[in-house]
Amino acid sequence: MIKKTLLAFIAVGMVSHPTVAAAQASDADQLVAATKAAAARTNAAAYLDVAGCGLDVSVVAGVADRSSKAAAPIDARLRIGSVGKLYTAAALHRLAARGAISLDQPVSQMLQAGDAIGVAGRDATLRQLLNHTGGVPDYYALPDIGSWDFRQPLTPQRILTAIAGRRATSQPGGKYSYSNSGYHLAALSTERVTGQSLASLIDAEVIAPLGLGATQHHEHAPGGVLHGYVGRADQWDSAENTGPDSGITATLADLRAFMRALFLQESPLRAAGNAMAADPVPTGKPRQSAGAGAEVRESRDGLALVGHTGNVEGYLTFAYAVPAHDLTMVGHLTSSDPAALTELLRLTGSTVVRACAAKNDNGA
Repeated sequence: MIKKTLLAFIAVGMVSHPTVAAAQASDADQLVAATKAAAARTNAAAYLDVAGCGLDVSVVAGVADRSSKAAAPIDARLRIGSVGKLYTAAALHRLAARGAISLDQPVSQMLQAGDAIGVAGRDATLRQLLNHTGGVPDYYALPDIGSWDFRQPLTPQRILTAIAGRRATSQPGGKYSYSNSGYHLAALSTERVTGQSLASLIDAEVIAPLGLGATQHHEHAPGGVLHGYVGRADQWDSAENTGPDSGITATLADLRAFMRALFLQESPLRAAGNAMAADPVPTGKPRQSAGAGAEVRESRDGLALVGHTGNVEGYLTFAYAVPAHDLTMVGHLTSSDPAALTELLRLTGSTVVRACAAKNDNGA
């Protein structure tokens, strides 16, 4: 999963523009150019959506498939990796708000006999699993992870069996340690209490209330038209984008709607979004912390971001809201090129800062 810092990309100076209209046109052009540059650099597809501070840009560039050279469609479903944790966490917070589950009950009291035997972190709470203080070892840190068959779905049973017997990273509620496995334990616990699959819960609690018709939680390989690449290798048939830690595919439009509903506007999910970002714990990195489901970051000049990044074989994503400016920004590449995503994020961030400054300077 992508853990690169996002702080440097928005540490830029504020500049003024003579008119808001001129600033918007120039900034939109910059965002389109950055997307085209990312697609050219990766010889794959690049997507970008920015909404706020006078910007309303949704753009795609590049190819869906290097072999056919078919153009990437704007309405393709994107494999968003760990951005999917936002959907899992939102569903759990909605259930907790109704009293269907408790975020502060040890999951060992929710599991059935035989579940997660030998797994460190069984006594963590759901809240601790969501903010990565549960002590559950991450399956991506296993020494044999390089030999795993990622054509097979990543289910809680598979993940929790794989990490059984591994040492805890801390006591529950201790230090932050990013754990994809913790989301598998949280999902299994919630399924046991509710008697429903995580996919059905996400559909009922997140997808249906917002009318996200082009969003889906996958328990098998997602397929779709977009081929993703690690070097020259095509990862289209990978099932890594499955499970509670990364199982969502969504279009750019649905991602914008989800992020706005979760963090910016009045919606059925806004209370969940607030709870996901509340009382964040330190991650050990400057100006970044972790809420119970969402990453919380601050730029060097004080711009606050909330959201997540995602990284599965061949597909990289960022999705952030900027509450102070009522703005969202989502980017996606169909190539495992973290430097390219970092550059797209940096250019997007500098453009956002400039656009918001111009809007404020002009009193718009």
